[in-house]
Parts: sequence; C-alpha cells; structure tokens
Amino acid sequence: MSKLYERKGKRMFDFVISLAAVLLLFPLLLIIGIIIKLEDGGGILFTQYRLGKNRVPFKIYKFRTMKENHEDPDIRAFKGDKRITGTGAFLRRTSLDELPQFINILKGDMAIVGPRPILPEEGTTSEEDFPYEKRFSCLPGLFCTVDMKYRAAADRELQFTMDVSYAENISFRKDIAITFSTAVTVLLGRNVYSQKLEKERGKKL
Repeated sequence: MSKLYERKGKRMFDFVISLAAVLLLFPLLLIIGIIIKLEDGGGILFTQYRLGKNRVPFKIYKFRTMKENHEDPDIRAFKGDKRITGTGAFLRRTSLDELPQFINILKGDMAIVGPRPILPEEGTTSEEDFPYEKRFSCLPGLFCTVDMKYRAAADRELQFTMDVSYAENISFRKDIAITFSTAVTVLLGRNVYSQKLEKERGKKL
C-alpha cells in the first residue's frame, strides 16, 4: 500500500492540497507581498537554485526576508541578523516565508513532505562519495522529518540521516504525522535559527 502511495498517491495528494492552499491563502499571500514591497521597495520573492529529485536543480521560491543587496550573502542567517528586515523576522519565525513553495509543489519540483532541498554545493559532486545519496530518490519537501523537532537547530549530518530514513520509508501515515508535528513546532516558534551558528558567533564577539 505504501509503495502505491509513493508511486501515484503522493503526487496526486500533493497537487490537490497545494492547489487548495494557494486558492485559500491567496489573500494572505497578496497581503504579505504588499507589506514586503512597502517596507523597502525591494522584490517580493527570493529565488535560489536547489537540488531536487535525482539531483536535478530547480529554482525554489520564498518570500524575501532579507534586505536587498545586503553584505555577506553566503553567510547563513542567524538570530539578531541585521540583514533581516522587520517583516522578514516575523515571516521566518512563523515559516510564512515558505508559502510560495506551494508553487514549486504544483510545478512538480517539490512535495509537501520530503527531504529538505539543499544547495548544489551541499551535496558533493561525486555521487559515489556522497553517503546520503538515497535522499535524492524522492522529491524534496516543504516539510521534512527534521522539522518535526529540530528545524534549523539540526546539523547537516543529522538532517541527511533523517532524510535518508524518510526516503526509505515513505508512507501516507508518516507524511500526515510529519505535517502535523512540524506545524506544532512552527506554532511554538522553536529552533528558527541554528543554535550552533549562534554559539560560534557569540564566541567571536
């Protein structure tokens, strides 16, 4: 039953839910876009290439949460980051900045639940040298197992290990559990930023 869901049911479920979400949330998406635009006049969306299923790159969509043309674009965001706008801080805390990814799901780039989509440089060039290759056997997700508890607090080793475990055991029941557990973590505002990064920056200061 789980294999049937993985092959056919999952994509159908993702498309229907994402289409409904875009239609129902359209007023909210419009309001967020207007607020972002009014705050500093910059672009509404942030786009970036990520690795998808079978390592195929795709362009991910998010609401912009940082100032445009800011310094140090390669440094990961951290708590108290001056590059983050006032609106952006709220969007990150509530994960509302992720809502445009429903478009990625409708396009077939992503799923509602799956491994977190990573930057091309985060996966080694050689597939033989990458011990977590199984994570690329399914579509990356808006929600993932690491988000159930850790969110940004997880290091890449933990994240990739959990991604592989998910890819090997996809089921409708697990997808529902991940979705609801992630929603609770987000609502409680847990682990918005990497604790490790915050500690490292604290030592430097």
